[in-house]
This record gives sequence, structure tokens and C-alpha cells, in this order.
Amino acid sequence: MLYNNKQSTLFGEKNAEQEYLELLSKRYTFPEAIDVLDEIDWDFKDFTTQYLTHRFHSYPARFIPQIPLTFIKLFIDEGDTVLDPFCGCGTTVVESFLNNRNSIGNDFNPLAVLISKVKTTLIDETEFRYLNRKLSVMKRYLDLDYKRVEDRAEHLPNRKISKIFNRAIISKLEAIRETLLEVKEEGHDDVYDLGRAALSSTIWALVENGNGIDVDNIFLRKVNSMREGLKETTKIVKDIPDVRVINGDSRRLDVETDSVDLVVTSPPYVNALDYYRAHTYNMLWLGMDFDLFRKHEIGGHSHFIANRFRLLSEYLGDMLRSMIEMNRVLKRDKLCIIVVGNSSLEYELIESHRFFAEMARYIGFEPIKTIHRNIDKTKKYTSADVGKIDDEYILVMQKTEDAGVTADNDTFISEIVTEQMVNFREQIKKVQGTSIRGRRPTKERLLKNIERISGAIETIPQDIRIKVRRCAETMR
Repeated sequence: MLYNNKQSTLFGEKNAEQEYLELLSKRYTFPEAIDVLDEIDWDFKDFTTQYLTHRFHSYPARFIPQIPLTFIKLFIDEGDTVLDPFCGCGTTVVESFLNNRNSIGNDFNPLAVLISKVKTTLIDETEFRYLNRKLSVMKRYLDLDYKRVEDRAEHLPNRKISKIFNRAIISKLEAIRETLLEVKEEGHDDVYDLGRAALSSTIWALVENGNGIDVDNIFLRKVNSMREGLKETTKIVKDIPDVRVINGDSRRLDVETDSVDLVVTSPPYVNALDYYRAHTYNMLWLGMDFDLFRKHEIGGHSHFIANRFRLLSEYLGDMLRSMIEMNRVLKRDKLCIIVVGNSSLEYELIESHRFFAEMARYIGFEPIKTIHRNIDKTKKYTSADVGKIDDEYILVMQKTEDAGVTADNDTFISEIVTEQMVNFREQIKKVQGTSIRGRRPTKERLLKNIERISGAIETIPQDIRIKVRRCAETMR
């Protein structure tokens, strides 16, 4: 049974959840497991999703744990290895950890790496007692002189400072930060990381709710909540599997060839969300390289303003390179699961899962199933251009052969992306597109879109070029 018979504690007593868990607890052949996918209600309506360490930190557009859990239980065994090349807040690595599968999480966002690491690092009670002693004397740091407060304020972005980061709040945040630096200097790395994750979660709450929050007490409650979550996890995880969390580029994975038994991931959507905007304040307070992440995140929409369709060709190039790397590290005949929703550009619907499925056939993957699921609109963060996303697609692919090409082959990438963009242009010539907001482009806009797509096709060789990216570190 899942989680050492702790289902009732974790998921409550809802019949649908219990039936789902019982379905996953059985052994199946590969063809049988594929058929079981059709028996699952993928909407997971009213299922518990924020249990154990999953609830440590808010994160935009994360997918629910039941998705990786399903594929982990049905298609690989204990001791096998799961990879999530866009691990975000660590949903896949947490589910792997809870179910005794080794896992590798990769993300270019250093905040995502920190959160994923903290969620899968069990900490001894003696370390928590040490941290509590440090935090109990933290109040003495709250009397910082104004000069130090003003120095700190100069390093923050100008917008919202007067409304959110006033002197009192800055003073408390600085006290927390300096206390955590002492914890690190004294060699207590695990609780230092946990404290930083709690500080980030506190800042998130501050930005979401505005001024007036009792920052130090919010932080202390976050720490205590994380402590309790890890204590509950310790009762479940007896044989600790290997967890490796990498701050790296999905298009150049620091993972051995043919070493992974399952890939489950939810990559960024094109033109939907700039993660750097969502994490600006968190990263700045934690001293992370905000600017590097801003310049190189995949799927962002803060550039190519004159021709938004260049975003699509750049995105397809980045994702094709990432998929080639997924193929390289995945063992033959194993599954690669990509969860992605639709987005839109200039009122044209972008069905990313269709692009991925078509490109996959060129690099040794065989798409075997596409699963549609409805999601709660309030749970997805998107851009003003796109609106709220209320459904997504689970693309199930099997590696049937090696890709036969490397991810740094610009000529190959350019050819495949060009083909996809040409097909996209021909498609919207025949069928007027509809964005996920339900709006159709006017005839004038449609003609302009066709012209812009043609322009984007011409610039593909330069738009898909790999930028020089610095990978930071691997975290246990």
C-alpha cells in the first residue's frame, strides 16, 4: 500500500481517493498499466494535494502530485530513478522520495532548487532544537539602525517598496536573514536551507497580502510547519532513496546517458508566465542571481515585443533540445511524460502538446497516449495576454530508439522548428485560430499574424541559437 498504509492520514477518507490509491497499489504488465490510465479520472476533483512537504512553499503553475504519483506507481519499481528536468517546487521528486524511488530534479531557477531540496531532506530533531535556540534570540536583531535598513532597501526593486517593504518589515527580514547566515557559518547547512525556504515563503505571503503582516511570527510559523511536515515524512520514509537536485539547464542535463527509468515533467508554457517576475523579491532577499535567471528562463514573454511569434519558435527550439536530452538520459522502452497546457499568441491558440508530439517522432520517441484533464482555473498563474488556463494535456511517450542527434545541433533544431512553424502558418490560413480566452482574431489581425509568422520563420536560425548559460551547483 502507498506510504506505509498512511493513506487515511494523508488523503482523508474520500472514496474516490481510496479507489484511486487501491488501483495504483496493484501490479500490472506494461500493456495493462497503459490501459489503467484510461480508468483514472484525471481531474482529481476534490483530491487532497497539499500533504506532507508539498505544502511547504507556494509556487505558480505547479502540477498536482497525483500526476507523477500515477506514473511512478504504475511503470517503475522501487529503487528505479525518476527525472524531472523542470522540477519547479519539487512535486515529482517528493513523490519519488515518498515511494522509495531515486530521483533527479533539475531547474534553472535557484529558488526552485532550494525548495525541492528542503522538501526531500529529513532533519534530525537535534538540529531543529539548535535552530529554535537561534531564533529565540533573534529579536535582538530587530533594533537595526536606520542606515543598515536604508542600505538594504537600495538593493530592492523600486516598485512596491513603499507599500510592502517599509522600514519595520525590512528590519525584521534583515534580522531573519542575518540569523540564518549565522546558522550557516556555524555549519548547520540543512536547517539553514530550511530557514531560507521559510523566509522565501514568508516573503511570498508578504507580497501576496501587502503591508501589515507580522513578518517574524509568520516566519516562525513557517519554520514550525515545515518541521512538522518533515516529522510526518520521517514516519513514512524508512529507506531513504537517493535524491539529486541540480541547478542546471534542461537543454544540457548533467545526467548520465541511459540512467533514468522514467521522466515526468511539466515545462513552462510559452507566453504564459515569467517565473522571474513571480520570484523577484524572494530571490533578491536570498541573494540569488535574479538577473541570470531572468535572461535565460524558457518560455518567458518579456522580449520579441515587435513579433510575438518569435517567442514560439524560440520556445520550440528550447523544448526540442530539452526533449533530445530527455531521450539521451532515458533508458530504451521507458516512458517520458510531459504535462503542458495550451497558451495563445495574438489570439492564435498554441497547442504545445501537439508540437511536442510531432517533434518527438524525429528524436526517438513514440507518442502512445494524450490525456486531457480539467484543472481549477484559480490554481494556474498566467499572463494578461493569455488569461487563466483551465485544462492541460498529459503527453505519454515511449523511447523506442536513441535520438541520433545531440541537443547542440543548431542545423537540426532549425530544420525541425522551421517545419513546425510552416505547418502552424498553413493551419491558421485554413482555420481561423481561437485563443484560450475564446476570442478569434479579426480578418485584419489574421493576415497580420500570417505575416508575422513568416517573419518569425526567417529569424529561426538566430532565435533558436543556444545562449551561453552558467549552471550553478548540484544540491543533495
